[in-house]
Amino acid sequence: MSMPIAIGDVIADKYRVDRLLGSGGMGVVVAATHLELRTRRAIKVMLSHVVASPLCVERFLREARTLSELRSAHVARVYDVGRLPNDAPFMVMEYLEGHTLMARLSRYGPLPVEEAATHALHACEALAEAHARGIVHRDLKPENLFLTEASDGSPCVKVLDFGVSKLLHEEGPTRTSTGAIVGSPLYMSPEQVNAARDVDARSDIWAMGIILFQLVTGECPFRGNNVLQILAQLANKNPTPPSALRRDLPPALDAVILRCLQKDRDERYQDVVALARDLAPLAVSAPGAVAETVARIERIQATAARTAAMSTATSLGVDPGATTDPGQAFARTEAEARMQGADLDLDLAVTPPPWTRAGIETTLRTGSAMPPPPPRDATETTTAIPRRNAARNFAAGALLLALCMPLGGILYRLAPGANAAASPVPTASPWTPPPPAGNVAGVPAPDEPPKEPPKLATASASAEVAPRSTPSTRPAATTRVLSPRVSATPKPPPRY
Repeated sequence: MSMPIAIGDVIADKYRVDRLLGSGGMGVVVAATHLELRTRRAIKVMLSHVVASPLCVERFLREARTLSELRSAHVARVYDVGRLPNDAPFMVMEYLEGHTLMARLSRYGPLPVEEAATHALHACEALAEAHARGIVHRDLKPENLFLTEASDGSPCVKVLDFGVSKLLHEEGPTRTSTGAIVGSPLYMSPEQVNAARDVDARSDIWAMGIILFQLVTGECPFRGNNVLQILAQLANKNPTPPSALRRDLPPALDAVILRCLQKDRDERYQDVVALARDLAPLAVSAPGAVAETVARIERIQATAARTAAMSTATSLGVDPGATTDPGQAFARTEAEARMQGADLDLDLAVTPPPWTRAGIETTLRTGSAMPPPPPRDATETTTAIPRRNAARNFAAGALLLALCMPLGGILYRLAPGANAAASPVPTASPWTPPPPAGNVAGVPAPDEPPKEPPKLATASASAEVAPRSTPSTRPAATTRVLSPRVSATPKPPPRY
């Protein structure tokens, strides 16, 4: 195996290679010193013959991107990435002093229960953040758990090698070839053996059960001389309780390990927080310390979920708003993304959009994309629907009135006799005094002027209405006009 770098080489004009730390099938890890900062770093370099594989290069860069996103104290930090002159990628990482849990197990044998549970809780803290960000490790084993010291001198486990990790939010098919088995056979879950594309965080919980079993007993629950024998036991054999191999183990530890190793992943712990709740009493004896350990892991998971929601919002170009609840931040981010036409899923029954909670139905326009209307619920039924029905009824009435007015005019013009001249209104004739004696009734004397008729009290006193006579037209002598008899003094009008 040809080394891509040699002792004394300077990488990227700032890292001097000091010594070789380890090597594997894909690359080597060397200790280096930053020439300006004088700090120690670990550099992982891919071997020359592996650079020709695009899949291996993608896994290498994926590990760098994954580690750069995680901020847990139990994950090795990544400071820089780059490529050598031969196009081989390299990764500048945190320099760790210590040994892996496999080296610890090989040197000292099975661990005490409290120590094994403490190391597992450290790994749970790292996995809580990774799982909240949608990252599944898929290759957990004692060789990838590095035991070092924290800044206060206490033991600290770091999770290494995220090279075959899976991002749950990746679009399209996974980059693993169909039928390929990813991981180490001794620590693989049944769904990984079946090459299931829906591998999730519960596969890492299975691996944690295998690791715990091995740390307290020194053996793996499924063993064989080759991969086929291991896979056959995994498919057909139920794990033996660890207390059957080590008598001093508490029953609580048996229950935790056997639940992690359920073949049906729905019967395992559904997340590492639930695993930490049952594991913490075995790691620390003080009740307050147990609660503090579990609360810290819960905070790590909640913070990582909120950070992942903010990252999603930033990538979509929306502002999720200032909120301390990761569920609200994620729901608001999804609502904003849906308004922009993004293809995301949101349970509006659990977190309805603001216009539904206010009882108002609104249509929003963003660019050329039109979001689907929000679902209707009981809140909208009691507020928005009556207002909408009233507006519809008012509009229908106004439309009907506007149509009836011209229609009525047309029907009036089409009715028979609508254009005939109207008959004059009859008027009451003036009162004619009785003729004097010796004259023809109704004809005044030639030498006497006509007398002014008295004013009638009411127009309704006339029993008959006679045509009006003019001075030029006088009635014939034989004509007799009937006039009502009116007293000389008219009655005053009634008072109401």
